[in-house]
Amino acid sequence: MKAVYITEQGGPEVLQFGERPDPVADDDQVLVRIRASAVNRFDLNARSGDNRVQVAMPRILGEDLAGEVLEVGPLAAGRVEVGQRVLVDPRIPCWHCTPCLEDRDEDCESRVDIGVQLDGGSAEMVAVPFRNVFPIPESLSFAEAAAIPVVFKTAWRMLVTKARVQPGETVLIHAIGSGVGSAAFQIAKFFGCHILVTAGADWKLERAADEGAHEGLNYAENDVWPDLVMAFTGDRGADIVIDSVGESLWEGSFRSLARQGRFVTCGVTSGHRVSLHLGQMFVNGTEIMGVGGFRAEEFATVMKLVENGTFKGVVAREFPLQDAADAHRLMESRDFYGKIVLVP
Repeated sequence: MKAVYITEQGGPEVLQFGERPDPVADDDQVLVRIRASAVNRFDLNARSGDNRVQVAMPRILGEDLAGEVLEVGPLAAGRVEVGQRVLVDPRIPCWHCTPCLEDRDEDCESRVDIGVQLDGGSAEMVAVPFRNVFPIPESLSFAEAAAIPVVFKTAWRMLVTKARVQPGETVLIHAIGSGVGSAAFQIAKFFGCHILVTAGADWKLERAADEGAHEGLNYAENDVWPDLVMAFTGDRGADIVIDSVGESLWEGSFRSLARQGRFVTCGVTSGHRVSLHLGQMFVNGTEIMGVGGFRAEEFATVMKLVENGTFKGVVAREFPLQDAADAHRLMESRDFYGKIVLVP
C-alpha cells in the first residue's frame, strides 16, 4: 500500500511517500481502508522530535483517520460490518492493568497509540482493534470524520471532565482556529455558554463570530486583551480558560479568570515555563489543570453526539496523501482554521 512514513526525524522534507507492507488484521481487529487522515500537532512533533517525542522507525504517522471496513476479524464479527463507514479512536489501552480494571484507563500502564507506537493513518489501510472503531453518519464526510477524534476527545476532557462546565458559564477559548479550539467552541455552544475567543488573525475571529462567538480578541495585535476580557464580563472574568498555546498567553489567562475559575491546558506551542502567583491562586480558589490522558467512555459520549449531528469536524483544507509535507508546512504556518486533512 501507499503511505507517508519517516525513517528519521527532521523537517517536512523527511516525510517519505512510498510503498509499505499491507497491514493484516488480527482476530480482534478490523482492516480499514482509509479515506481521510487528519494532521495533528503531535504528528509534527513525532516527525521533528520536538518536545522529546520519540518513535520507532520506520513509522507511518497519523493519529486520526476515517474510512470503510474491509475485513472483520472473527472476534469482531457481529460488532462491526464490512463496508461500514467508521472513524477510529487512536488510543488503545491494554484493558487488563490495574488502572484499566478500575475504570481509570487514562492512566493505562501499557497504552499504545496509532501513529506513535503503531503505524497510523497516513496510508491507504490500517488494522485496528474493533472496540476502537465507531460508525459515522452518512451526513458526515470522511474528511469531517477524520477531523474529530484527537481534538474532540481533548476538548471534551478539558471542558467537561476537568473544568466541569455548566450551562451559562463564560468560557475563554484560546487559538480558536486550531483543531482543539474549534472543537471546544462546539462543545461550549452545546452547553449554552457565553463564549470569548482569541486568535492571532482577525479573519479567524470574524469566522468565529459568524458561527456564534460572543466576543473575539486578537492576542497578536492587542497586549491588553486580558483587560478586554474583564470589560466584556463586567470585571468578573472567565469561569473557564481553554488553552493550547502556553507561555505567551499564561499571564493574561491567569488575569482573566473569575473567582473559582478553572484553567485547563493541553499544549505548549509557545513555551512551557511560567510563573505563578500562589497567593492569588489560593485566595481566588483558582484551579489549574492539565488534560492528563483520555478515557474511552469520554470519547464514546462524544461519538453519540457526533452520530446525532450535534458535533462535526471542521476541515480547513484537504491535501493528497503524497503532499503530506505541504500539509505539515501549512500547519506550522498556523494560517488555517480547523483541521488539515490528507486524502489517499
